[in-house]
Amino acid sequence: VCEFDWGIAKVFIGGKLRSFHQALFTSAYSNYRYSILFCKEDTQSFQEAHARFFEYIGGAYRTLVYDNMKIAVGKFVGRREKEATKGLLGLSMYYNFAYRFCNVRAGNEKGHVEKSVGYVRQKAFSKKDSFDSLEEANAYLLSVCEKLNNKPQTANKNRTADELFKEEKEYLLPAPVVPFESSIVTELRVDKYSTITVDRCHYSVPEEYTGKFITARIYAGEIVCYSDDKHICIHKKSLGLDEWLIDINHYIKTLKRKPGAVENSVALRRMRQEYKELFQKHFSETPKDFINLLGYQKEQKISLSQVLDVVLKLEQVCPQDISTDKIIAIMQRKDDILSPESNSQDDDRARCQLFELSRLIPQQHKLTAKRGVL
Repeated sequence: VCEFDWGIAKVFIGGKLRSFHQALFTSAYSNYRYSILFCKEDTQSFQEAHARFFEYIGGAYRTLVYDNMKIAVGKFVGRREKEATKGLLGLSMYYNFAYRFCNVRAGNEKGHVEKSVGYVRQKAFSKKDSFDSLEEANAYLLSVCEKLNNKPQTANKNRTADELFKEEKEYLLPAPVVPFESSIVTELRVDKYSTITVDRCHYSVPEEYTGKFITARIYAGEIVCYSDDKHICIHKKSLGLDEWLIDINHYIKTLKRKPGAVENSVALRRMRQEYKELFQKHFSETPKDFINLLGYQKEQKISLSQVLDVVLKLEQVCPQDISTDKIIAIMQRKDDILSPESNSQDDDRARCQLFELSRLIPQQHKLTAKRGVL
């Protein structure tokens, strides 16, 4: 038997105080705990919480206990009988578990989880309540649950919840290979800004889909977009309202025609900090080169870390003259002519000059062979 309940947790995400709904599972036998934060207390979050929990423990409890939450109870039939919602029925049939509901105003009938909500919240967020993202907050919350599960329990002869759970695990139902699909599938039209709208927030898609219909799988924490069964993009769901989540890579063709628009664009502001620093440091006067670099990175499926690694090497030998052509040239070469073998300024200047020449003369390997002489 395992009990489920919701709570409210307030934490700072990106410096802004936000309220989240805390889903919590507590085993009746071992007091084993698992918790996760969601933006909403809805059917989608309810189903995803169960799917994540069962995947995490590698099985499904035979009976789940709930109070009279609207997400689980569809309607009352008479004084005592209750009908489950479609959301709970779908989970129950997929994982093959039974369920029961507490009587009205009888929280003691699921006393393990009733006490655990406040206990876990206090243990976690009284010590740390500021995070860069919801994913970071959830990772921290899970680590706190793992510590609590490894804490000796006086009521259980100093045995830990983790030790007792190993006994329970032998009796769990087998979890399906594929977790329960909790997404909402919908068809959305891409507007003239090449965005789709979900919960009053705009999310960009590649510009070639402007004016077309795409299919979106909307999860509690992310949105995955498809066109003709082809994956085209993915976005983390916004925590606010009326926000624009723009990926600059979705507008490469347009920005190549209007490179001057890059500096003040929403797309640049929404990019990772490393990209913004790269643009301000080396491409603020040549935005078209920056767009060409992004286009090349997208076409060749090159990671940001690879780009920054090349830029770092270039900064060591010619910091005042870094361009897209130089970055691409190094990436295309098997041997790295910019690996410094000495800290000498003369050597650095020689390597920089050698690199400039190697880009202009077709037989680059001959110059490369002579770098030791220089």
